[in-house]
Amino acid sequence: MKIPGILKIMMALLLAAGMSTSARADSDMAPQELSLEAGAAFPTGVNNFSDGEKMGPIIGARYLRMITPRFGWGVQADYYHFAAKTHPITDQYGAQLDARSSDNVATAEIMGRYSILPDARVVPYLHSGVGVTYFHQISEGAPTGDARWSDTGTTETRQLQDTSSVGFSYSAGFGVETNLTNSLVLGLETAWHIFGVSQTSFGTSTINVPSVSLRLGWRFGHFATDTFTDKPAS
Repeated sequence: MKIPGILKIMMALLLAAGMSTSARADSDMAPQELSLEAGAAFPTGVNNFSDGEKMGPIIGARYLRMITPRFGWGVQADYYHFAAKTHPITDQYGAQLDARSSDNVATAEIMGRYSILPDARVVPYLHSGVGVTYFHQISEGAPTGDARWSDTGTTETRQLQDTSSVGFSYSAGFGVETNLTNSLVLGLETAWHIFGVSQTSFGTSTINVPSVSLRLGWRFGHFATDTFTDKPAS
């Protein structure tokens, strides 16, 4: 699977951040995190998305800056691929077809995170994001049973649709994370994603997909000692 260019850039940033973590440790920069994500997304029965698509991989990258020990904000980019599942449809002439539709989805979101127990060894947190979705679908089909293509009387597989749309993206979920080292963090996340799509092209205005993923990140920077007291930081 080809990795989108934005994820290649984020990988390079992560590597640079990991190599420079020790050099940043003495700064008064607010805590920040660059992380990579890998997991799986699951088509659901909402709007019948699971009828034509299978579970697929998700990969992503996130930049997070902590504003307080509990709250942070940042940006996130994700890429999803949903493989095709054969499913029956009826064409405009009433013929029965076996169709297969594969989907590729890219999202970019501004996201926020709230840590419930920031000082715990395993930190639970809530996260949510809003942004934009690019949704692309390619569909193929072939007549089934005694059906034939009306123009040729044949039964070969043909492309039925190659369409895309741009819409809103929304996600909300729960995660837990723990420190592997002073700068390396491992997390497990679940999320519910809503992709806005063209109803004219896809027959619905939203696609709903849950996901489960692992996240590996590098942290750098820290709060000044008196950031959250009445004393000015020295």
